[in-house]
Amino acid sequence: MSAGESKSSKTDEIKEILVKSSLHIGSQIKVKHMEKFIFKLRPDGVYLIDISKTIERLNIAARFISFYPPEKVVVISTHVYGIKPVKRFCELTGCISVTERFEPGSFTNPDLPSYIEPELIVVSDPRYDNQAVLEAKIARIPVIAMCSTDNSTSNIDLVVPMNNRGRLALPYAFWYLTRRVLIEKAIITEELADNIKPEEFIAQQVAES
Repeated sequence: MSAGESKSSKTDEIKEILVKSSLHIGSQIKVKHMEKFIFKLRPDGVYLIDISKTIERLNIAARFISFYPPEKVVVISTHVYGIKPVKRFCELTGCISVTERFEPGSFTNPDLPSYIEPELIVVSDPRYDNQAVLEAKIARIPVIAMCSTDNSTSNIDLVVPMNNRGRLALPYAFWYLTRRVLIEKAIITEELADNIKPEEFIAQQVAES
């Protein structure tokens, strides 16, 4: 098998894994700015996201994250399915995790104990993490956001189109993003990336449900 065929095979394998994890499942609502990422409307009224565009944007996000010192990248998820994935992503990449609750003023009020000055933030859902997105705008911090078909993309600098509320979708998205960030930073090779397992990003209660 040639190098090109091997790479194509790997890409197809990743696509299959992410589809099985429901990353392509949107909602029954679409907003105008998400239309370009949608490839199909299911008979039950659910919009499906083009998984190739999801992977493309995850790759861009990884490259973008790799440009910053990890201690200047804050990754946020207040969604129950995003807590473990974000924590594991940050453990492996050195980024700063904010999970369960974002304290208002964390980016805008220097008097708060929780105050931090990131140079980039990543959110798992701009609806759940709206306060962080609004404060990032005020503080002029670029924002990467995982967005479903019904998410507003206001104040988002890089949209990653995907199912951002799925039981397995967020764990698998952060699993893939972790691999790509570490590869972009030349910390690991493509081959060593296979040692990072999706199971590490799934909360125990989610895995058992």
